Amino acid sequence: MSELAPSLRSKLFGIASRTRSYSDHPAIIQWKEYGPLSAEELFAFPERRRILELGSGWGEFAIAWCRTFSDSYVAMEIKPDRIHATLKKIDRFELSNLRILPVNFEWFLEELLPAQSFDGIIVNFPDPWPKKRHWKHRLIQDAFPKIAHSLTRPGAFLHIATDHGPYSRRILQRFRKSPDLWSSNMNAPGYSLVRPEGIPETYFERVQSRLGYRPRFMQWRRIDGN
Repeated sequence: MSELAPSLRSKLFGIASRTRSYSDHPAIIQWKEYGPLSAEELFAFPERRRILELGSGWGEFAIAWCRTFSDSYVAMEIKPDRIHATLKKIDRFELSNLRILPVNFEWFLEELLPAQSFDGIIVNFPDPWPKKRHWKHRLIQDAFPKIAHSLTRPGAFLHIATDHGPYSRRILQRFRKSPDLWSSNMNAPGYSLVRPEGIPETYFERVQSRLGYRPRFMQWRRIDGN
């Protein structure tokens, strides 16, 4: 993830941990100390399968997942309007297994999440930052396969979707460099143009598909023993 100077990281921590209008909602994960959250703080039901979504947007994917599965789901999202929209859906459907961590995961992913905590990680349509000078801002960097491996438990899965062809090729290149950490669930060329069974549709996917873009779905299984 992004390398931040200690002074800047401290400033960002203060901003991220500020009390917001939604802070008292029971689905919001509270964090005030700079360090890993415990399983009890993160998960509504720590004993269940644990899922992490990085950048949950308007929450439609997380809501659909949690209405289908009983997993203990953590959604990381920073934008207040999207968090409010997700909380309204949580209340409407009376969901108890979905929690939101309102923080930019590019700032504090490794600092807040304890190692070997998740059974699945989901990344839906991360910003492709198409201009080469902006590639440094992309979520999926060289270190991402190792970071994702460190956050997951044996047998975990990783699901990434993007509608940006060049970014998908870069993602696949990075994971092919880590054959000891992740094994692809896809046949050549490493992605599918058909959404895998059991994976809900996102709002962004629906919009982009109508515009003629072809989403690419990539999945891996964690290689254990590392």
